[in-house]
Amino acid sequence: MNRVQTQVRRFWLEPVAPDGLAFLRIAVAALSLLQLSILWPHLPELYGNFGLVQWVITDIGAGDWAPGLGRVGRLLAPLGVSTMATMYAVFVLYAVGLVGLLLGYRTRFFAVLTWFTHGLTSANAYLSLYGVDTILHVLFFYLVFMPSAGRWSLDARAGRVFTGPTSGARVALRTLQFHLCFIYLDTGLSKAQGPQWWNGEALWRALMQPQFRAFDFSWLASYPLLAQLACWGTLLIEVGYAGMIWVPRLRRHWLVATLLLHTGIAVCLRLWLFSLTMMVFNLAAFAWTWRASEAPVKVEDGPREEAPDAALQAV
Repeated sequence: MNRVQTQVRRFWLEPVAPDGLAFLRIAVAALSLLQLSILWPHLPELYGNFGLVQWVITDIGAGDWAPGLGRVGRLLAPLGVSTMATMYAVFVLYAVGLVGLLLGYRTRFFAVLTWFTHGLTSANAYLSLYGVDTILHVLFFYLVFMPSAGRWSLDARAGRVFTGPTSGARVALRTLQFHLCFIYLDTGLSKAQGPQWWNGEALWRALMQPQFRAFDFSWLASYPLLAQLACWGTLLIEVGYAGMIWVPRLRRHWLVATLLLHTGIAVCLRLWLFSLTMMVFNLAAFAWTWRASEAPVKVEDGPREEAPDAALQAV
């Protein structure tokens, strides 16, 4: 029992360097800035009070608990601030928060600013949101609490944060890892409940939809078995992820297969931002831990210690 308790404690609390978390912070901020640059010319139509959907409608749909641009606009209206100025002000603050995250300057403050402003904008665009927005909002929330400024940041350069291995970084990585396992397991099991992912129809429909269509896949109708095998492979990767990613000998292969799956989604369905975000999520959660598990840490004047991820291999 003592040995089990020790292994569990090491699994969750063994200090680890914050490299993966720093990579997550930088990559997520960079991808979000790229997304914002793409959306910027279309902000009035997508998020404005007189765009495709007016604020009075989006506020009702978002519910009373979720603050949105409409509520902020009503608060600022008595001050003479127009709805258009309110919208751009929120997005400017969002951009400032992303730059702060990217540089790692006062990281905690800018993480809160980014998460809050992203929530304001998401409440008014829930009709057009898709997976990448949901994942980004979750990752912004994680970055509020995770020690992601310990590497490659102005905070680390100025000595405002601890840069060595910490138990907090280990807990943060475990949180990312288990969240990914739940995402893929839930997604895979949901797909497996319907016949479309068993007979190949799901892949055919996705590839032939005009809004996603990047190449002419009409030839796939002559090879239904190929579409069926591709669907089965997707189910295998997603359902098996939650178990196989923890097996040391299979971890690298399953991670590479998952990255290739998202690469295929990006190329064939043109969902580049979603695919890149999920790839960053995977790399931050597992790439650094597998590197640590393969490289023992040398300690001066003492025996060689096990790698920080040794507990993972022992479980």
